[in-house]
Amino acid sequence: MKILIIDPSLSYRELIKEILSTEDVTVIEAKSGEDALAYLKKEIPNAISISHELGDMDSFKFLRKLKLKEVLSNIPKFLLTSNASQDFKRSAYDAGFTEIFLKSDIQTLKRALRSLMLYATTNISARVLYIEDTQSTADYTSHIMASAGWEVTHVKSGEAAAEILDKKKRYFDLVVTDLVLEGSISGIGLINLIRQGHEDIRNIPILAVSGWNDLLRQVYVLKHGAGDFIAKPFHETDFLARAINLILNKKRFDESKAAQKALYLKANLDVATGLNNRHFIEEFGDKMVQESIENNEGVSLMILDIDYFKTINDSMGHAAGDLVLKQISTLVKSMCRSTDIVVRYGGDELVVLMPGCNHDEAFERAESLRQQVSELSPGGIDVSVSVGVASHDKRVAMELVALLKNLNQTPHDEVVLDYETLFRAADHSLYAAKQAGRNKVCMNNLLERTESFSS
Repeated sequence: MKILIIDPSLSYRELIKEILSTEDVTVIEAKSGEDALAYLKKEIPNAISISHELGDMDSFKFLRKLKLKEVLSNIPKFLLTSNASQDFKRSAYDAGFTEIFLKSDIQTLKRALRSLMLYATTNISARVLYIEDTQSTADYTSHIMASAGWEVTHVKSGEAAAEILDKKKRYFDLVVTDLVLEGSISGIGLINLIRQGHEDIRNIPILAVSGWNDLLRQVYVLKHGAGDFIAKPFHETDFLARAINLILNKKRFDESKAAQKALYLKANLDVATGLNNRHFIEEFGDKMVQESIENNEGVSLMILDIDYFKTINDSMGHAAGDLVLKQISTLVKSMCRSTDIVVRYGGDELVVLMPGCNHDEAFERAESLRQQVSELSPGGIDVSVSVGVASHDKRVAMELVALLKNLNQTPHDEVVLDYETLFRAADHSLYAAKQAGRNKVCMNNLLERTESFSS
């Protein structure tokens, strides 16, 4: 990155040069306006820092001379001055300066130039879906993006773009679309499809492009979900600045979301087993139970307690206990469905919440787990588990309540269909299984108020 500093004062030039001195920045010094103009005939910098008094001319005259060179029109121009009056600042902005800084507050210039450096030296990789039906425009814009090192997929219609996005096979960092396209789907129609699409695409940033530059159209496009708007014809620098801002903002959003997810998982993850912890099931358990009830599905919960786990820890050491806990947890997780919630509830207890699982299926799964654990023998240690299971079903419960109401009777112990009820019933069943000699499954049917044991 090249920055041209124009200041008759050697000390100020050296100060700014010191501020910007990095491996990625080349600082060019000019002590007068004419020196700077001579340099600009040969080279084009990425930014220009200009003092108001240049010795041979002032900064306003210098800027008027620059305007004769269209190629320099999009270069950021920063004014360094000692004049803090509002009238002077307005005149400077009207003259075409990008930003104005006081010489007494050189740190603000430092921050602005550092920000510019970050932008100019940002080497981002990106996949872009580009929709444009005019081939000459498509060639020009595709070349701009390819020169930035981006992978560009170009199509001419909204239908073709929608098909690519619907396949979910490729992730795009940016969508660039014209508003007038081949086919029946317009650019705005495509924007609507993306914003209402599946989770993988609805947050992709969109840069809308149009030959119309009226304010009403820009506002309309932005309201429909475009992240930015640029009118044709556009300058390469302007296009890249808008595109890069959208891409970087999306990347920052994704990084923030990933960090939040990592913190959330850390707060809800049991390190010893790799399972979720009790906070997770306490947060989502009742919601999953209610969803099963609303769908008229059975829902069950099992609590597994490792038999004599304290004895294993005391006699063989905590390393042996950790091994037993880890291997049993891995086994339980492997035997569960993706829709189940498996957590280490605390100590030697594991809890499995099974939405869409009825009484008979829950008992069979619990018994299968019990048998598999008995055959596990982690580190040569004989282990077993006691399992308490509870199950209820909304349809059966509602029929029972309706029957009792028809008979003008009130249920002696009204069935409350929620996660807490399931957990308490399963915990009661676990206690019964341990009382019956351990290494057993006890099943509690909430509706029939009966218990059954494995042999």
